[in-house]
Amino acid sequence: MDVSAYRATQVSRGFTYRYHFTAPKESHPTIVFIHGFPSTAYDWHHQIKFFKEKGYGLVVPDMLGYAGTSIVFDAASYKHTLLAKDVMDVLDAEKIQKAIVIGHDWGSRITSRIVQNYGDRVIAAGFLAVGYLVPNPNFDYEAIMAFSKEQVGYEILGYWEFFASEGADKIIEENWDAFHGLLYSEDPKEWMTHLAPRGAVKSYLTSGHKVTPASWLTAEDKKTQMQNLLMGGFTGPLNYYTVCLSGLQKEDDATIPEEKYATDKPVFFGAALEDAICLAPLQKAGTEKFAKNVTIKDFKTGHWPQMQAPDEVNKELLAWIESL
Repeated sequence: MDVSAYRATQVSRGFTYRYHFTAPKESHPTIVFIHGFPSTAYDWHHQIKFFKEKGYGLVVPDMLGYAGTSIVFDAASYKHTLLAKDVMDVLDAEKIQKAIVIGHDWGSRITSRIVQNYGDRVIAAGFLAVGYLVPNPNFDYEAIMAFSKEQVGYEILGYWEFFASEGADKIIEENWDAFHGLLYSEDPKEWMTHLAPRGAVKSYLTSGHKVTPASWLTAEDKKTQMQNLLMGGFTGPLNYYTVCLSGLQKEDDATIPEEKYATDKPVFFGAALEDAICLAPLQKAGTEKFAKNVTIKDFKTGHWPQMQAPDEVNKELLAWIESL
């Protein structure tokens, strides 16, 4: 990625956001790509190159706690409503009134909140791996764990406890190769063993064991991700989990009226069929329940379709965008 295309702006609550910016050509709209965990704007580089060449405007931020954006240690700062407002502040700085917003993983949660709070500024919304999500003011971690075990045979969010625990950042930083190799593993089923069960990820990281890393990541990808993700330590990124398990996000969700849950905006959902945690059938069901105008495409990938199958993802996103 061309570092000269990065800009920085201060959002209304005082934090600095770094983001890739490309001005649109002719009448093309701007696309906002919002990354998840653990990622940065760099992980959209295949999409940036593709859509830039097609003439689309682009705003691709490092989200709060990551890389060139402010590293904030207070979990309350990561409430979804606040993060959504940050993204809108970035658009305001570039005088962009309306945009297509596309998220992946935690970026899907922020994209959903943008749709709910700033629908008049959203042309359409896209989601990869994680679908459109409505607020959950009754969030109950144990209930979700029990539900997933009943539905699919195993608890899918056991890693959240470790990620939200004190000292997790240091364990991850000290065992970076093992951690990165697991999150970007060649075999998506490794997550069923080493990520999903309670206590599994901490045991894996401290065992000295390493799974086979993804063959679709280049050496440059791995080097850039390490530099970007470790730039400010891992406390910030882990706060995306802490804000949920602490109950702070539940309070934030309670501020969104139910009439804002459903959307008639055009929605794209790209399902990752081999994702062992963000399970495609559950993500599809939730998206279809609340998104009334949805296009769904399947990708035979693990959790990272935009990097594992970029050509296919770009083709389907472009077709959807051109149909709007």
